[in-house]
Amino acid sequence: MKWAKEGRLRIPDFQRPLQWTAQDKRHLLDSMERGYPVGTLLLWKRSATTELEGRPLPGAEQTPSQGDVYLIVDGQQRVSALWEALGGTPNPREPQMLFDFESERFQLRPLTARGQARVLPLGNKDVPPLPLSAALDATNLSEWMPAGLDREVKRRYFDVGKRLREYPLPIYVVEGDDMDVLRDVFDRMNSSGHPLKREDVFHALVGSRIVKGDLAGLETVNSEYRDLGFGRLEPSVIYKAFEAIRGEIVGKSDPHTLNPPQAEKDLQRAALALRGAILFLKSAGVPHVEVLPYELPLVVLARFFARHPRPDPRSLMLLRRWFWRGALGERLGGASGSLQQHVDDVGSDEHDAVQALLGRSGRDDGLTIEEVSSSAFSAAHARGKLVLCALFHAAPRDLVTGDKLVPDDVLRDGLDGVLRPIAPPSTRDFGNTVANRLLGQSRGSKPAKLIVECDDAGALASHTITIGMQRALRVGDVALFLSTRQKQIKEQIECFFATRAEVGRDDSPPVAALASKRAAS
Repeated sequence: MKWAKEGRLRIPDFQRPLQWTAQDKRHLLDSMERGYPVGTLLLWKRSATTELEGRPLPGAEQTPSQGDVYLIVDGQQRVSALWEALGGTPNPREPQMLFDFESERFQLRPLTARGQARVLPLGNKDVPPLPLSAALDATNLSEWMPAGLDREVKRRYFDVGKRLREYPLPIYVVEGDDMDVLRDVFDRMNSSGHPLKREDVFHALVGSRIVKGDLAGLETVNSEYRDLGFGRLEPSVIYKAFEAIRGEIVGKSDPHTLNPPQAEKDLQRAALALRGAILFLKSAGVPHVEVLPYELPLVVLARFFARHPRPDPRSLMLLRRWFWRGALGERLGGASGSLQQHVDDVGSDEHDAVQALLGRSGRDDGLTIEEVSSSAFSAAHARGKLVLCALFHAAPRDLVTGDKLVPDDVLRDGLDGVLRPIAPPSTRDFGNTVANRLLGQSRGSKPAKLIVECDDAGALASHTITIGMQRALRVGDVALFLSTRQKQIKEQIECFFATRAEVGRDDSPPVAALASKRAAS
């Protein structure tokens, strides 16, 4: 703070504008008062004999009278917050950082017209908040202290001042004259690594307290349905489901505000609800999370099963239609606003929730069954994952052993290589379609060789390959093989979607629900 006041602590021109909120500043001071680590600073030492660089902190001396200067390479937000709270001279009626004795919190409030000697009280008028501008120096703190304060209150204020003054803040100092080196250091510090996500903060504050075996936090949820063979859900999806069942705005909740015991209970509710959602998706035709085209249904279904754990069979049938119509119509992706709208649809009434979701799945003419079955295949896109659902539904078998392929085994390493080309992708007409792909076989043998040498007609049929197609491939007629298979596999995929989306069918709720509503009205 002494360096800052003298103008020796300066902000280089390449620093971004200040972005911290009042809450960020309060958290910094609270962490320091509690003795928590707040990171390190990186300064660039410049000799006083060199040309003066950077700009001073607001209200500090513009030009240092003596000594070296230090450019803040990393830590501008923290230094600026500390200078504003501890080092600056407050003006009447301007916000100032205060410590409130009654709430034990740092707060940003304006001074009165009399300045720092008196401040607006937050509670008991005999116990005014401490302006932090008076806390940096013990003498100033003694002069500020109003007469008649209780001895315990005085001790607490002196303790706050002492903790802040004596807080050890680690600093790295770089010396040299090469600005390019400094810019490189700055770029690496601000672009390397990954910022903490909300689910990471949740794990640090709450999840790490929830332990089951060798798992903790959100990963304990995955253990609740490992037996279903659906694969591992990403922590971000689990956390969104956790928010949804709590009734919070998905993607906006602050893990810092959670009550750990209640959060643990809600996480268990999320685990049970997600198990219900997974069982539903598997019964609807999605065998594994890797082929789930969108994450939205998992979050929405988790909220649904948390609120309605034993839904009516017709509700399940209508939810199946909602899922497939929405997926085929590409209406289950998009921004967070769409997710929140779907989550908000799931209220306390089961049948109203289902009808609201169906209303978002679009009109019949928005479905794209034909496009999904005929377009170029890519496992990375939602349409490709839809196709994989249809292929897995045919219960494909290993062409060597004849054993049924287990989705959790085939997809254990993700989608990479799960469908391998039979002929070169450049093959005319059907080279890039799913007709030119073979699902889930050993990478040790070429797909065409496996098909040609297979003597199990049932195993071939599970991949929509007839004996006639095999014969065409044996004699090298790749075009006949692909064109014939494309026609049959297209029929198979369209039948799969049509029997699940059930376009044009009556979507009304169960008769009992209609009768109940009529009676209530």
